[in-house]
Amino acid sequence: MTARVICLGQTCDGAVGDALSAAGYTVETVATPADARERLPGAAALVVGSTISPEETLSLCRQNVSVVVYADEGDASFASELFAAGADDYVLSDECPPASLPDRLDGSVAMAPEQQYRQLFDTLGDFVYVMGEDGTFLAINDAAVELSGYEREELVGEHVSVLMDETDVRRGQEKIRELLDGADTVTYEMSVQTKHGEQRYVENHVALLPAPEGEFRGTVGVLRDVTDRHRRDQRLHGLHDTTRQLFAASDPETIADRVVDAAGDVLGHEISMVRLREEDHLVPASTPQSVVDRLGERGPVAVDADRSVARAFRSGESVYFDGDDPDDLPLEGSYYVPLGSYGVLSIGITDPDGLGDSDRTLANVLAAERDRFAALFENVPDPAVYVEFEGDEPIARDVNPAFESVFGYDRELVLDESLDKHIIPESNRHDAEQYNANIRAGESFHGEVRRLTSEGPRDFLLHVVPYEIGSESTRGFAVYTDITEQKRRERELERQNERLDEFAAVVSHDLRNPLNVARGRLELARETGEPEQFEKSIAALDRMERLVSGLLSLARHGQSVGEPEAVDLDSVVHAAWGSVPGDATLAIEATPTIRADPERLSQLFENLFRNAVEHGDRPTVTVGPLPTGFYVADDGPGVPADERDQVFEFGHSGGDGTGFGLAIVRSIAEAHDWAVSLTDSESGGARFEFTGVEFVE
Repeated sequence: MTARVICLGQTCDGAVGDALSAAGYTVETVATPADARERLPGAAALVVGSTISPEETLSLCRQNVSVVVYADEGDASFASELFAAGADDYVLSDECPPASLPDRLDGSVAMAPEQQYRQLFDTLGDFVYVMGEDGTFLAINDAAVELSGYEREELVGEHVSVLMDETDVRRGQEKIRELLDGADTVTYEMSVQTKHGEQRYVENHVALLPAPEGEFRGTVGVLRDVTDRHRRDQRLHGLHDTTRQLFAASDPETIADRVVDAAGDVLGHEISMVRLREEDHLVPASTPQSVVDRLGERGPVAVDADRSVARAFRSGESVYFDGDDPDDLPLEGSYYVPLGSYGVLSIGITDPDGLGDSDRTLANVLAAERDRFAALFENVPDPAVYVEFEGDEPIARDVNPAFESVFGYDRELVLDESLDKHIIPESNRHDAEQYNANIRAGESFHGEVRRLTSEGPRDFLLHVVPYEIGSESTRGFAVYTDITEQKRRERELERQNERLDEFAAVVSHDLRNPLNVARGRLELARETGEPEQFEKSIAALDRMERLVSGLLSLARHGQSVGEPEAVDLDSVVHAAWGSVPGDATLAIEATPTIRADPERLSQLFENLFRNAVEHGDRPTVTVGPLPTGFYVADDGPGVPADERDQVFEFGHSGGDGTGFGLAIVRSIAEAHDWAVSLTDSESGGARFEFTGVEFVE
């Protein structure tokens, strides 16, 4: 079919029409814009001559067809309006004679828009529809006819409820509201009922039909058939539920019942049974009534018998018969799946279509799932615990090797005891009770927690999984992913970011002040020649040098600690004291051995000692132990209670110091994960207490 072109106006008479016809276009010449509008549906292009008014020409540009204006003379302003309105080309007759116009037109027209649309619409393999604002089908494609079973004339003009139930109709209305609120497209799953009563599951991709702002004209959508995927997902969910039940089962008979139930409910094969090995025979352990009704009572089969079920057990490989069963059973086929060394799952095929590949795959998974799940529990690289609740207490019934390795507790130590007693820090007791409540309520949970190991607290990402999701449960799993190093790096990065902010504040303020003082004094010295101004300039520069030195010290010593090691506190204290100038006395009470970075720890004591000397008159400094750490106290003037929160801040100084010493102390303590606090000593001086310290026995 050739493309149709409408020529409007006297300019397009004669030579223009002849040239377009010679080029293969079907040309229709009309005299008025009204005639053009009437003929536009299905046209490939509209050529408008200069005898048509600008207003009419602009209105024709909005008719969803390619528009080419063929003008006798140029008008830049009009051309700009034309292109803004959607015109495809603005051609001047003195530059493009009629014989050349078809080549120019070819750039805008390849096929009539309606033809392009219909070809695309009909050849798409998915159900494509256009729906009006009242929810009726305005158009559907060939694939829609095939999927729904309805002829085109049976659906077009009908409300969508002919295919959808009331729930999906309401969902569709909600999705349209999302589109009207600004969403470009929405996608959701729903079901359709075919003309023949079959339920198909589809993925609905919907967008709004073009319309003026604030106006709703309907939607266009694509329904993609996902029935096979939906059914497969349902089977996998059923298989997952069966897995949990299998793992919870403790005796072979219960396991056999679960497998047979799953063969019927998940795979859809009701003629199924399980035989378990008892000495030299495979004895029926779970035989549903449907098997008895179809095949009669089933008896034991010798392990060495020439029977399909026995051969599958001996070989350890599944056996499938599509058609006549060699054991002369009245079935369309049969499938025998060994259950390891325990027995065999037998599936009878009653459908002439046989057992599909996916059915066989799922049957094999089902038969091996309990053993696989147990193997997964044993071999998962993260610590995992299986608990059963006695009242509110989670009793550990099983732990995997990774738990023993990471937590450092032997399996025998935690089995049949409350898990919380071994691994929950006192400060996290309330949170642990909430996680336990989640398991009992059938709710999953994952989040960051701190837990006790044999070597101290560590950070974990905890995954809590109940046995029966969505219903009350008394059993569940806890899986721990060790994120201690990650959290340590996060805390280190946070400290570094804080120091960067504080460095910026110091550089912008504390360094600028002495620099401004020095500059001002030098200007005065230049004007007056007074030596006193030079001395004050030098004092300001000395102050700045101390600040720079403090910044460098903080950068070097406030960073993350090295690998902690056993450190004798007494030795580090004496070494740090030797580097402190001034007249002061050191007193050491019994001090423990702790785990720390010795270089950073020495820097911590040096700054505390200097602080005491700078603020006291011949002070006595005492270092002693605490139940979970150590303290450093002096008999100086102390720190007022309302200033204690500020003394660890960068730049805070009670005298002429830099204000970095105690900031360094805080940074080193935090890098060790210690807490530091300031209080009064017995003599009224300052007492710095460090807690959360790891002792070495």
